[in-house]
Amino acid sequence: MRRLLTACTALLALFVVSTVAHAAEPSELDRTVDGIEAFYKKVTAFRASFSQVVKRAHLPRPLKRSGKVYFKAPGKMRWDYTQPDKVYYVSDGDVLWSYEVETKQCIKMGVKQSELYDSLKFLFGQGDLRGSFEISAAPAKDGLTGVKLVPKTGQSNYKSLTLYADPKTFEIGRSELVDPLDNVSTITFEKVSYEDITDDKVFAFTPPKGVTVQDLTKSSPDAPAPPGGGE
Repeated sequence: MRRLLTACTALLALFVVSTVAHAAEPSELDRTVDGIEAFYKKVTAFRASFSQVVKRAHLPRPLKRSGKVYFKAPGKMRWDYTQPDKVYYVSDGDVLWSYEVETKQCIKMGVKQSELYDSLKFLFGQGDLRGSFEISAAPAKDGLTGVKLVPKTGQSNYKSLTLYADPKTFEIGRSELVDPLDNVSTITFEKVSYEDITDDKVFAFTPPKGVTVQDLTKSSPDAPAPPGGGE
């Protein structure tokens, strides 16, 4: 599930940064957070193309992926990985499906019953960023201002998430996630649209014929990683 968690965490601040508290004397970091906050308070839907580069600590060659992402508040999302392999993650807010085309394997899980949901509850408009993260400035990259989020308490899925925003508009264009094994996953968003997604079929999924389905809604509450989901 790490691939999905990496991608989803990349969207975290797009929808919930308004919960961050401000210092008594605003700093450049505070102004950046304020700007991101103001920009994304108006966002209820999001779609974009994305590219992902994963630098693995134990391998010299980075892993590159790309695809499209869709999000609709309060918790509907879809990640379509199309290159180099086709993998789909689709959630209607209650059920999360993962489907790997090459292996013809599909996993169904209850989002709110899984460890994944707890890790991503900020994405669904829950939780408190101030209470959960240490927030600091990160070095700018390619003209984008960086904001680093480090979980205050134990977080098994990632060490830190750094968000890179346009210093004028405060739109987030890139995220960088460091996992417990020190793999670094960078996601860059392109062709972004904030138009409403009126067709909820985007967030619906039916397993194709001939696909093996593992239904975790009837078993363990903590879902394991689907085939091919790890970095």
